[in-house]
Amino acid sequence: MLGLDAVYWSGGNLEGAVKAALAEGRVLLTRSRKIQEKGGGLQFLLIESNDPREQVKETLSRLSLKPEANKFFSRCLMCNQGLQAIPKEEAEGKVPDFIYRAYDSFHLCPKCRRTYWPGTHLQKMKREMEGMISKD
Repeated sequence: MLGLDAVYWSGGNLEGAVKAALAEGRVLLTRSRKIQEKGGGLQFLLIESNDPREQVKETLSRLSLKPEANKFFSRCLMCNQGLQAIPKEEAEGKVPDFIYRAYDSFHLCPKCRRTYWPGTHLQKMKREMEGMISKD
């Protein structure tokens, strides 16, 4: 959501996540203390907080990441690809009719082909994220 290149691991086990992180050159974020037993050049961040908002703040702070508000929601929430703006006409038939009639701005994920639009919840979510990235 913050527009950062991130992949959510849903493979089910820590070993698979470690292999994927190593293969893709990623920093592995985890709450599992078992990560400390892994070696082999793995970059990881052991997340301490239980609260998701605090986890975001902790990650941004400890990795010195500075998300930009203009990049919020610029990536597919499912597969992480950068979204591409498409003409409204291309969204017809890919979104419910009432959505097509209500919105003029649509984006498409070039990988998984999901279509996105600025729904009514978008501004609230952007404010929430701005609160997470602002310095306390």
